[in-house]
Amino acid sequence: MKKSLVTLALAAALPLSSAHAELTFNGFANIVAGKASSGDTQWGYDDDVDFKEDSLFALQTSADLGDGLSVTAQIIARGEDDWETDFEWAYLSYNLNDQTTVMVGRQRAPLFMYSEYLDVSYAMPWITVPEGLYATEFSSYDGVSVSHNFALGEFESSIQVIGGAETTEMNIAGDDIDVDFNNMYGANLTLTRDWFTLHTAFLSAKVTVPNSRADGLGNAWRATPGFEFVAEQITVEDDTMDFAEVGIQIDYNNWLVIAEYSRQNYETMTIDNEEAMYATIGYRFDDILVHATYGMVENEVNSVIDQLPVGAAEPLASQVDLTRQFLNFRMQDNTYYTIGARWDFHESAAFKVEFSAQDSDLTNEDTSLVRTALVTVF
Repeated sequence: MKKSLVTLALAAALPLSSAHAELTFNGFANIVAGKASSGDTQWGYDDDVDFKEDSLFALQTSADLGDGLSVTAQIIARGEDDWETDFEWAYLSYNLNDQTTVMVGRQRAPLFMYSEYLDVSYAMPWITVPEGLYATEFSSYDGVSVSHNFALGEFESSIQVIGGAETTEMNIAGDDIDVDFNNMYGANLTLTRDWFTLHTAFLSAKVTVPNSRADGLGNAWRATPGFEFVAEQITVEDDTMDFAEVGIQIDYNNWLVIAEYSRQNYETMTIDNEEAMYATIGYRFDDILVHATYGMVENEVNSVIDQLPVGAAEPLASQVDLTRQFLNFRMQDNTYYTIGARWDFHESAAFKVEFSAQDSDLTNEDTSLVRTALVTVF
């Protein structure tokens, strides 16, 4: 039986209507098992069977306070975090009219086609959203957004404008660091007509990375005559990050095609820019969907690495080596493909199986991963 992914996603991600401030609840769960090829690691898995990496339970509650005002909160417990609970969403929304809604609080950053239902595996063909492209520094933020629905010719359209900030923990060269994204602003536009959907988004933010290792290297380069400029490229304080994305979805008869491309540019950071894309094609046989995905992710190192002194004597040689290691820690040039199937054996649950292989052009290493998942909404 053919099911619209968008319809399923909205049913899972949005609250049911309620009156007189009564609480309503819904939720979703993903139980995922995975194993990488012998001796390899891929996407958080190794060669032991793991049931925690992508597994999660989520519960969402909402209350309609009347006159267009409502509150929504979503809590998620992830296996990879030892099932500790976190608030993904906690916001107040107000309908200015039938077309325009204002939301204030903690909410999803609308960067991609599947951002709104990022963790709802039941609402997508894959077990998880494609790696690389969706592996952004943050997925939620604290702030305000305004969304407006309108007709553009024969297209049903929506635009959302956001502003806010987020602090998230990132692993940078082996150190877990709280990275600040401030003065964040952006917008996304979605156009839908029958079986065709177009999505595009833009976001800009000021990034600060308080890293003692980078600060130490920065001070060392400031004390190196002729190379003071290196310090500005490896220390990050209120530097600009720009993000852009475009995606399409074609859901025509039994065929499904999804593709997205994103690019991040940094003013001065260890990574100069990041590019990622994927393309998925699928076909439905009654209640079974088979699909194949190709994707890539490439992170370019800041060009300052080519301006470091070569053949220097100690202690400058060690300083150069440490700087190269710091600049190279997130360098990537990977391609991957996934083939999989989804069986909708129940109106609220599906079983999925996938095989994924990844090739790193930097290390010339090939890895593979097998995952199965039981996913549900309730």
